[in-house]
Amino acid sequence: MSRISAFMLKLCIVLCAVSCASVQAQTITPPYPFTNYPSRAVALHACEANMPSAIEYFTGKSGPFQPPDYVIRTYCEERIDPLENPNLVDVSPTVVIVAPGNPPYSQTSYVSMRAFDVSYLLPCSVANPPASCGKYNPPKNLGCSCTQGANKPMDGDPVNLVIGNTYAEQDDFTQGDLALSRYYNSDPNVRGGHSGVQWLTNYDRSLSFNSSGIDALSGRPSSPTKVTVQRQNGQELTFNKVNGVWQGDADVSNVLTETDDSSGYVLSWTLFISATRQYETYSPMGSLLSVSDGTHTLLTLTYTDGTTQQSSTGTALPGGLLWKVTDAKGRSLTFGYDSQLNLVSVTEPDGGVLGYGYDASNNLTSVTFPDGKQRQYLYDESAYSAAGSNQGKLTGTIDEGSTRYNTFGYQADGRAISTQEGNGAGLLTISYASSGTASTVTYPLGQQATATFIAPQGTAIISNMSAHCGAQCDQQYQSQTLDANGYPAVATDFNGNVTKTTYDVHGLLNQQIDASGTTSQRTTNTTWNTTLRVPLTRTVLDANGNTVSNSQWVYNSGGQTLARCEIDPSNSAATGYTCSNTGTVPAGVRRWTYTYCAAVDTTQCPIVGLMLTATGPRTDTTQTTTYSYYLTSSATSCGTPGAACYQAGDLHTITDPAGHVTTIASYDADGRVTRLTDANGLNTDTTYTPRGWVASRNVGGATAKFTYTAYGAVQTVTDPDSVTTTYGYDAAHRLVKITDAQGNYLQYALDNAGNKTAEQVYDSTGTLHKSLSRTFNPLGQLTKVMDGLSHTVFDASASNSYDANGNLVQSADGLGIQRQQGYDALNRLVQTLDNYNGTN
Repeated sequence: MSRISAFMLKLCIVLCAVSCASVQAQTITPPYPFTNYPSRAVALHACEANMPSAIEYFTGKSGPFQPPDYVIRTYCEERIDPLENPNLVDVSPTVVIVAPGNPPYSQTSYVSMRAFDVSYLLPCSVANPPASCGKYNPPKNLGCSCTQGANKPMDGDPVNLVIGNTYAEQDDFTQGDLALSRYYNSDPNVRGGHSGVQWLTNYDRSLSFNSSGIDALSGRPSSPTKVTVQRQNGQELTFNKVNGVWQGDADVSNVLTETDDSSGYVLSWTLFISATRQYETYSPMGSLLSVSDGTHTLLTLTYTDGTTQQSSTGTALPGGLLWKVTDAKGRSLTFGYDSQLNLVSVTEPDGGVLGYGYDASNNLTSVTFPDGKQRQYLYDESAYSAAGSNQGKLTGTIDEGSTRYNTFGYQADGRAISTQEGNGAGLLTISYASSGTASTVTYPLGQQATATFIAPQGTAIISNMSAHCGAQCDQQYQSQTLDANGYPAVATDFNGNVTKTTYDVHGLLNQQIDASGTTSQRTTNTTWNTTLRVPLTRTVLDANGNTVSNSQWVYNSGGQTLARCEIDPSNSAATGYTCSNTGTVPAGVRRWTYTYCAAVDTTQCPIVGLMLTATGPRTDTTQTTTYSYYLTSSATSCGTPGAACYQAGDLHTITDPAGHVTTIASYDADGRVTRLTDANGLNTDTTYTPRGWVASRNVGGATAKFTYTAYGAVQTVTDPDSVTTTYGYDAAHRLVKITDAQGNYLQYALDNAGNKTAEQVYDSTGTLHKSLSRTFNPLGQLTKVMDGLSHTVFDASASNSYDANGNLVQSADGLGIQRQQGYDALNRLVQTLDNYNGTN
């Protein structure tokens, strides 16, 4: 079952408290016993699997309920009884029954089936809890921290340096807006899903809340006072209703709105995602229904109805499981489940099937792709996890070529302490301070740096780095402070240059001052449409306050750009101009304009929001490119170049300003272009592998062919003359060898950070003809280049060769002649002095 919303208990069957034993639920078939499970994700999974037994126990009916006799809503309710055990969370299969006119259920009934309860300990209540407990909000820090920008606490493959969470993403299918991605979190606070314990998919988005009542006729809940927004990457955000308006934490810029009927029951929810500027609509109970971009619906989700769909073993599936996702053009992904409600298959638009396998603990152990290749996942290996067995800790991945690709290590409290790829590539180790406010990272080449954290709104960021970590990490600042709302305020790089930022209450950047207080100071001011979260104006000022750049934009109601204007601040005729998508522009203004489908019609617009024209800034000639789209759908011989295979809304033609027409003549069933015809009538035909990789490309009869490793790296390229180039990779999927058709080859040696330490050219007999070697310092900075005779041709090995920010400031050539370079406070090269005779 999809975990929908949590409601206030009205009718419950209460059993006596049972002590929690350490029984492994995963070795038992449902119903799982009331016991203490090792994590929230495992407990929720056991609860979901118990749901059919709970329904049958209460009603005596094992089959699906059918309206109008009954309307069934089910979910797993989490609650803490402070009188029993304040550290224990009970998870109960809960059934909501609406049976108007059928006594004794003439009113809505809530039944919490504690006969099938499971439970888990709060992670911070265990013996020797992580030091981060009480300092950060763990569910808020799950996922990739993608929106946090500079100094987000993610490193390695990656690991959250604050809470010790291993995070992994995997794209199984991607074509346009239609995609299937999976997300893994090792932290025990992650909620459960149907794609394996600790795993979620990109459609595992929901709203969870308690409600004081439900309408007996419609099944709609009354308006709650608190909502937990559950994201696909595991992150959970809390919204509270304040004076009728939903408000998240000050550092959360997403917007939640509620639509009620005349009686105050919830009709629908809308969540605006600020990072993507997309709108997600949810059912009254909190299930994701659709995703749109402000102009049209991108994705529509449908769920099992509890009657029609069956599991892989032929049993009826309960209602509320995701069944199909359809994009705006009609292409769909279809989902299949086993009897324990694990996701076991996803069927792609072209009929290709993704298969998913699980172990007895319901851990995702394998993904089988449409080409038959399989990726495997390993858990709780004793060599890499001191956390113990049955913890659901992802310790490794076996790629489709049956080679171990990556490894994760954990300490006894379950926090990740290492990540690596292949045979030690990219090895990164982490040690955590007892205070919980700092971690020390050792990077692949031995550089160590200690990161210190702050979290004024519960979301941790790095406030200080003890040392620069170079290209091996993504930390450009030595220190950073936040404003009261949790947004960046002052950041200082390793050269002492200061960047000051000002954000509004919506989390939009109003002003950024780079190199503050220096002669290189640069100030960028931006004004916004705060509803659409798009910039209206952006001006850049130099250190003297003079405007050096002025950009403006105009949008339609869906947030699409109608005009973009670049205004010359030195031209008096242009400085007073306000950007518009109509009329003429004065000298000194360069303008780009765009038009879109405003409504669906039968002549040019099958979908609202499609771009129709794009006009460039030239005024001496028309500079308009025009786009047309297929108005109907056809599925004739999909996959064959030139066949009538396309969907309404697929791009059909592109007409450039000179009138030259490029035609996309056909697509495959997944939406990939199979034939493109240029203005001269020349066809480019493309075929694809079952996984969507280009297999061949025929241009006017000349065919190039491509093959791939089992995991998708290019292995061979054969040109139209049948000349083949072959590529080789190491266990970390890094390119290490290129071989031409005669057998001559170029070979690379790589260090743990992926830097090329040696390049050697051999002929087909294995005779070495050319060699080049390099050395790097622990920061990954190039220190020496030596030719095949071991002569140094570049030397930056002196202690002052690089400044604190990593800029190359001093080097020498093969004759020992030095070069000195200078940079301004914006890290721009401003001076080069050759034949510099200074000392090291």
